[in-house]
Amino acid sequence: MNPITHLKAKLPSPLRRLADLAYNYWWSWTPERISLFSTIEPTIWQNCHHNTVALLESVAHERLSQIAEDPQYLKRLQILAHQFDLYMRDQATWANHVAPHLTQEDPVAYFCLEYGLHESLPIYCGGLGVLAGDYLKSASDLGVPTVGVGLLYKQGYVRQHLNRSGWQEDFYRDNDFEHMPLELVRDEYGQPVTVKVMVRQRTVRVQVWKARVGRVDLYLLDADRSD
Repeated sequence: MNPITHLKAKLPSPLRRLADLAYNYWWSWTPERISLFSTIEPTIWQNCHHNTVALLESVAHERLSQIAEDPQYLKRLQILAHQFDLYMRDQATWANHVAPHLTQEDPVAYFCLEYGLHESLPIYCGGLGVLAGDYLKSASDLGVPTVGVGLLYKQGYVRQHLNRSGWQEDFYRDNDFEHMPLELVRDEYGQPVTVKVMVRQRTVRVQVWKARVGRVDLYLLDADRSD
């Protein structure tokens, strides 16, 4: 079972379209889409660092049932889900008019060491990552067939806080990929797709995770494997 289907199974029937939105960073581009998630449970939303998947997995069933009976919330969800469907199916894009030779079978490949899509995917540390993330979002909006390729970092960027003495301290938090808007890429037998990479005369086997960025797929290489 893919993670979107798995998440849908945990949600009340009227809210199941939230799973489709949660696994595509399209939701993060406008305030009204963000508020669809932030208003579910604001405290959990803050504590999970605006991670849509972690939010929906953590909210109490009673709260989800309450929202599932809220006509105003359901109307907002219906409108945004419809907008999302139209966006994903739209063929009248800039790229189709200006660059019809670019297709899903022959897309642009964009490589970068970091992508700043959103704080819930902390695999960037500055301007380069944010720029790369914006490239993918723009490619999606313009309809340019694009595939992103990058690295998936277990700890991501450093976090900082002030201790009781007023000194700044750095700390790292491990990313839990299975509870983030990521999908482990699997083959037709359900096994993780792996790639062999030579690093300093040593063969490293990496697995691949996919992040959905509107119409663009971002593939992230993960070397955190036991083999």
